[in-house]
Amino acid sequence: MATLLTKDVTRETLAVTDMRGRKVIITLKAGDMLEFRSKGKRTRYEVPLAACYNLGLIYTVNEWYKERIAKYNEKKKMGMRSRKPKRMPRIFNQSYYEALKMK
Repeated sequence: MATLLTKDVTRETLAVTDMRGRKVIITLKAGDMLEFRSKGKRTRYEVPLAACYNLGLIYTVNEWYKERIAKYNEKKKMGMRSRKPKRMPRIFNQSYYEALKMK
């Protein structure tokens, strides 16, 4: 069983930086929120974990689609017959897809 999120957990990222090259500090907040701030700055940005979960779903399904298209193109190049994979239906608001820069 996983540990309940009853206390804030703060970590520094390894490679994620802001626009000025400062490391990003991430906090998992007890109220099911995710908080970001640049190291050495006070401005904080909060996002609900549910929104991050939805973005994760969209991103993962898009990656699966890219893999299936790559396999399809490989088979097509070898002259094999195969059915072109279809995209998953867009079940979330268009702004989620725009946030991930997917068309």
